[in-house]
Amino acid sequence: MQGTILVIDGISTNRIMLKVQLAEACYGVEQADCVADVLEAARYCRPDLVLTAMSLPDGTAADVKHALRQDELLADIPVIAITQSNASERRLHALSAGIDDVLPQPVDDVILQARIRSLLRARSANEELHLQRDASHGFVLPLSDRAGHDTCSSASVALVAQDPQTAQAWAKRLGEHVPYELRSHDLDDIKLMMSAPVADVFIIELNELSAGPGLRLLADLRARAATRQSVVIAVPNPADPMIAAEALDRGAHDVLQAGFDVEELALRLTTQLQYKSRNDRLRDSVRNGLRAAVQDPMTGLYNRRYAKPFLDRTAKRAAESDSSFALMLADLDHFKHINDQYGHPAGDAVLVEAARRLKAQMRPVDLVARVGGEEFMIVLPGADEISAGIAAVELCNAINSTPFHVPGIAEPIEVTISIGAVVGRDLTRKENTDNGENPSQDRGASSVIELISLADRALYDAKDAGRNQVTLGTAATAAA
Repeated sequence: MQGTILVIDGISTNRIMLKVQLAEACYGVEQADCVADVLEAARYCRPDLVLTAMSLPDGTAADVKHALRQDELLADIPVIAITQSNASERRLHALSAGIDDVLPQPVDDVILQARIRSLLRARSANEELHLQRDASHGFVLPLSDRAGHDTCSSASVALVAQDPQTAQAWAKRLGEHVPYELRSHDLDDIKLMMSAPVADVFIIELNELSAGPGLRLLADLRARAATRQSVVIAVPNPADPMIAAEALDRGAHDVLQAGFDVEELALRLTTQLQYKSRNDRLRDSVRNGLRAAVQDPMTGLYNRRYAKPFLDRTAKRAAESDSSFALMLADLDHFKHINDQYGHPAGDAVLVEAARRLKAQMRPVDLVARVGGEEFMIVLPGADEISAGIAAVELCNAINSTPFHVPGIAEPIEVTISIGAVVGRDLTRKENTDNGENPSQDRGASSVIELISLADRALYDAKDAGRNQVTLGTAATAAA
């Protein structure tokens, strides 16, 4: 079953016809006959979509949408209204009330099925974003509705037609209804359309001559990384249900089934931009939540949760490419004395500055992570004994060459660091050869743990030797 659809209509024959139509497409169908029963029916069956008559015995499709909004779990269910009249005023009124689309009777099965598929895809993607945010402990508070509207008002819209005159004419008419930045393009302007910054919305004309290139452009926009999150609205011109359905199936967020109507386009455009703004903020929340899970909040460096998998991946790549890498464990010397003498705020400031100095010495491919109170892990892919030794000395110098100036502390604080370093190569090859076994993931993981132990031992050797220095293990030791 592809999903559950709640059909609402006061006329039983209409409900039966829609049920047959939808069942053939493998949808589960539940039924209601009035607005008063909507909440109970929706709470019972948890529909993926609601298909309702525009006029009901006790209200309208707008009342259905209003009823669903009373329950937070049902508020985002998409709603399609079916109307006996295709008057523009009724369609605009329904769209303004939050109805996702309005289809005239008799319902064209091709456009109905395409619209259902499109709305269910969008709903599924939205639910996935919410799940990702929850799973990543989305720490970003939702922005206010006002913030969303401010984002929308600065949006850019590209109008794309077969000829530039049509695009310019549409832009001129649309500019009288919306505050957005409007650009006009013909279908061959792909390089200009892809130039940064890309438009937030692409409105694409699909006429009898441009339908093929227009649909290909639509699919291209939805596939490119730069425009994947841009809204695409297709405008069959003149109206053509087959082209409209094809546009939806190729990824258009919305279509103007009745052809170009500037008032309807302005309304759908604003609605889609509001959806985009909310989804963009959701994605930001997911990214920030994921980042917070692997990032040390004080220094901004990665934490242990990120560092260990990074080291595992580096060791695996080294084994695959027969190359080497360096692992360092570094510890600020006598850090407890800094906290005791100057206070913990000063100690925190020293940690932040030390992290900044260490990171400044790293290549883009390297990792420096805070894995303990004053302890750092550094991984240098591709490094051998010589380059690892040079890098470790530079890290020491970055800390001890210049005293730390902490706000509120009159005298500069002298800070040094001790580093234990080892170089790893193929951590699975030697012991697997000795045992006559094939390389295994478990043995590789064990060898990485042993490498960390060797680096830790080297760090203690540096401490025992007087601190403020580097102890470097040999390649042979690291691979043993």
